[in-house]
Formats: sequence, structure tokens, C-alpha cells
Amino acid sequence: MVPWLETIAITTLVLAGGYYFSGDDPFMVTSRFPWLWFAPILAALRYGMGPGLASVSIIALLMFVANRTGGLPYHFPLDHMLGGLLLTMICGQFGSVWRKRLKRADMLSEHALERAQQISRAYFMVRLSHDRLEQNLISKPLTLRQAMVDMRLFLMRHGGELDGEVATELLSILSHYCSLDSASIYLVENGRLSHSPVASCGKGAPYDPDDLLLRAAVESDSTAYQSVERMAPEQRSSYLVASPMRSSSGDLLAVLLVSEMPFLALQRETLQILGVLLSYCVEHASATIKAAEILEVFPACPPLFASELIKMHRLNWELGIESTLGLLRVNPNPRQEEMALTMEKKQRGLDHVWRLSTPQGILLITLMPFSNITGGEGYLTRVGKFVRTRFGMRLGDELITSRLLQIVPTVSPVGHLRELLKLEGIDGQSLVPVLHAAE
Repeated sequence: MVPWLETIAITTLVLAGGYYFSGDDPFMVTSRFPWLWFAPILAALRYGMGPGLASVSIIALLMFVANRTGGLPYHFPLDHMLGGLLLTMICGQFGSVWRKRLKRADMLSEHALERAQQISRAYFMVRLSHDRLEQNLISKPLTLRQAMVDMRLFLMRHGGELDGEVATELLSILSHYCSLDSASIYLVENGRLSHSPVASCGKGAPYDPDDLLLRAAVESDSTAYQSVERMAPEQRSSYLVASPMRSSSGDLLAVLLVSEMPFLALQRETLQILGVLLSYCVEHASATIKAAEILEVFPACPPLFASELIKMHRLNWELGIESTLGLLRVNPNPRQEEMALTMEKKQRGLDHVWRLSTPQGILLITLMPFSNITGGEGYLTRVGKFVRTRFGMRLGDELITSRLLQIVPTVSPVGHLRELLKLEGIDGQSLVPVLHAAE
């Protein structure tokens, strides 16, 4: 609606200027420069062909009426109008192509940023899990890896919804690894924070919408904590930590409020662990919700893989951005596990991998964002060279087979996965979920 209103406003302003500065020739046809065409050209460059042609239509209609009523000192300038129309159409085509390219570039950079955030969180999670495993192997046998795998199973069973059971489990993990004594989780409903906590531990953290720490956390979109420095009484908060639970795509699902925790635990490392655990949980919750249509048919599919497949399918539909699905199958042999693990580690940073262990062999389904069939063939060539050097085998032999499938808008994301798995003789609903903590 706004583009059309602005088009009418620009055209009206230019016509009014013509009447004001050149009353004898309000359409400035006989002037040294055709100033009138600034209106449709600006509309075409900014909003595309449609608004540009609408501006030309307004000018032509008014010029025709003025010619009929004797308001023009000359005949209807057909050549002048035709030239302006062609110029506007060229500008409209250029504007449409340029806007599409800008949108494509924005989507590429946005996806790369989201993937970089996911990879950095996964790396921090693995490093943290290994450090804690070394330090607390005897006294605390529960590992962070297993805790997050359990959390992901909770989220999958509850459809990605942060209900009371999932939030309670999350608070249990946070209490164990971040030493939280009293805390509460508040969900975001209809864009606003709920006044009642969905889960609490200890004495909880009563909701105060005017609390400065809570407002600072939500406005800055980052974890806020109460400093030990001297503060004025009106600046003190009833919380020690306030952390928004927002996914990398920008969806705010909940807020964690902490009212009590040990003094020595309120440090940078603990807050980093807290933020990563919350982000990890929210990321999988958001992905599970977005990937519901795929998970309903393929329960074993990782939520992040499914949500990215849906996103790539949508980008292909809207902007024509090509993506490809690749499949590597390692048939049963004594070195099957080693070969599959080696090929899985050779994936690119932007790729998403779904690993399947079946009686027919180990399947590695790889989603390659922004790669066409040629890029997929390059990926297979790179993996083939590595396999030939490491194991002395070739892709296409009896032990290792490969397939490529380009994502097209006419086939649904579920249809793409069903086609790949059916080619291998596998029923997706019979698969058992295999979770990896570093996803």
C-alpha cells in the first residue's frame, strides 16, 4: 500500500511544481529538459515496474484531459509520452532486478550469520562438555552432552513447545551447571512476557515488568547481570541475572530470571555457559516448530536439518536461490563406521548433515545451501578424492554410492526427502532418531 501512496504523492508533487513554475506549459513538454519524467522514473527505480507505469498513467490521463479541455498550447505529444513510457519501463526493469539481487544478497548474508552463530555455539558446547567431563568425571557423572541430548528428546516429544515439563528440565540442567538457587522462566505470549512463570526452582523469581535489569536485557537482546559496583537505590534490581531466550533467526520465546545464586558463581564463564545453554535449547525449540511438517513424516530427521531444508525450499520458490541435497551411502563392511565418520567430517561449514544408520548401510544426507548441481558434483569430487586417497576406493563402487538431488519449488521438502530415501529402499517413519550434541 505504501509504494502506491508514495507514487501518487511524488507524481502529484511534480505535476504541482509544473503548474507553479510553468503555467503556460504545466507538463514541461517544451522545456529544455523533461523534468516531468522524474516522477515515474523515481517510482520505477524504487518500487518496480507497476508503480512506474501507474505514474505514467496518471500523467497521460491528466495530459489527455487537459488536451480535451484546451488546457494545452499544443497537440497531444504522442512521441514525448512514448519515449517517457519506454524510459520508465527500462528503469522499472532495472529496479526490479536490482531489488531482487539485494534481497538475495541479504538472505545469503543472513543465513551465513545464522550458521556461524550455530557453529560457534556448537563448538563452545563441545569444548565445555569435554572440560566438565575431565573435571567432574567422578563426582558428577552426568555430562553436558547427555543432558542436552535428553533436552532435545524432550523438545521433539513436545513438538518444540517450551511447556512446563521442558522448562523444568531446562532449569534442572541450568541449576546443575550454573549453580542457580532460585530462578524462573517466563514465556513470551502474543509478543508480551507472561506474568506467570512456566517453571521455577528454589524460591523462584517474581515478575516485575518495571525492573531495570529485565528491561535492559530485553532491549539489548543479551544477558544482563547486576554489577557489584555501587549503585543508587533506585537502580537496584530484584534479579541477579536476566537472560532473553532468543533464537538466531530473531524469535524471542522466553526470558530466564535469576534471583539467587552463589556469589562466586556470578562470573563471566558462568554467564557464558548460561547463555549458550539457553541459546542451544531455544535454537532446537524454534527449529522443531518450523520443521513440524517434515518431522511428522520423518521423526528421525534432526530439527535443524529439517528447518534449514524448509528455508532453502522457500528461498528457491521466492528468489530462485538453488540448493542441493546429496546422499552418500556406505554399505556394510569392516571399516564402515570409520569411512562414514571420515566423510561426515569433510562436510563444508554451511552444510547440514543427517546421518542414518540402517541395515542397508550408513547414509549421509547432506543439505548444501546455495549450491546447484554443479556445486554438488564438486562436493562429490572432493569427497571422492579424499576417499580414494584414504581408503583406496572410488565413489560408485560397491561399498560407497552417491546421489544428488536439486531442490525445486514444484516438489515439497517432504517430497525431496521421500524421493531420496525411496531410492535407497528406506521408509522414513521406521527410522530411529540419532542425536548428536554438536548439531
